[in-house]
Amino acid sequence: MLEAAALAAKLLLYAAMLGGAGASLHHAFGIASNRRLFLWLGGAVAAAALLRVLVVHAQMGGSFAAAFSTDQFQWTWMGIGNQTTAFLAGAGLLFISSLSASRTVAIAAALAIAGGFGLAGHSAGLEAPGVAPYAVMLHALIAAFWFAAPWTLWPRNAEPDDDALRRTRMFSRVAVVIVPPLFISGVWLLWRIGGGVDGVISSLYGRLLLGKLALACAILGLGALNMSVVTKRLATAPASGRKALRTTLRIDAVLFFGVLLLIASATSFTGPNE
Repeated sequence: MLEAAALAAKLLLYAAMLGGAGASLHHAFGIASNRRLFLWLGGAVAAAALLRVLVVHAQMGGSFAAAFSTDQFQWTWMGIGNQTTAFLAGAGLLFISSLSASRTVAIAAALAIAGGFGLAGHSAGLEAPGVAPYAVMLHALIAAFWFAAPWTLWPRNAEPDDDALRRTRMFSRVAVVIVPPLFISGVWLLWRIGGGVDGVISSLYGRLLLGKLALACAILGLGALNMSVVTKRLATAPASGRKALRTTLRIDAVLFFGVLLLIASATSFTGPNE
């Protein structure tokens, strides 16, 4: 049961963090903004971060009853305290973003959340981490931008066609720039943390992350389809374009869930070189 709770906590953590950081970036780039959403996302980020602490502490104690025990809590905090602090800082900045339209605050929220990913986990646990934690931060930041797309790009019935087209075009302009570092950092981290080609292929951890890479490539392929075909259709045949965009965004959301599930499984049930 503890393993199932750990997996669920990881899924919630990843979804909340990427959603919060992604929505912040979309606001900063002027793609879409919903200040009320920032309030909910801030709460989700804070709740997910604190739940993660409780679950990790329960695992340290070997039972659910240990989740609220103060015994050896310092050891739990030593492992994920810095990461949790970064996530909670991101939550606080999201709350501020719900009150302010400042793009600077939104960027700071995204950076705090993405930074948290590099402060714990397998990259930080390497014997000589080097730039790996920073690569994780960059990868998480870019992934968050993409993760928010199914929600912020969704063409709502009441909005003008020009607004849906504008958001999609702006997203595509940014995506063209960020796709190469997203792909390069993902492949490099897989090789670095997985222990090279042999380590990746021979371990369950590596194979799970290879599956994640395959799904990520499918997401990027859908992004290319949106940019080259769907965006043009939105401009020339809005009704058909909206339908096509909704279809690709639904597929994106399903693929993203698969990505998060594979990452959560890899980090919950196995590890590098196991």
